[in-house]
Amino acid sequence: MPDLNEFLKKEEVVEQVHSALEKLNGIRPCGKCELDVDGGWWDPDKLLLTWKCSNGHDNSVQVN
Repeated sequence: MPDLNEFLKKEEVVEQVHSALEKLNGIRPCGKCELDVDGGWWDPDKLLLTWKCSNGHDNSVQVN
């Protein structure tokens, strides 16, 4: 049987990482598969927009 605390702790870590980032709404395509993602995370310090599809593919766009 899986340890439920393991899953809860992972969510807390993700929340801490994304707390400094701004959540943006909108549909974004995955660059590696045909899935669309609703939302993304904007990092104003790095000028970087990131999102992850449900298959686990990381996507990003950086403004230069």
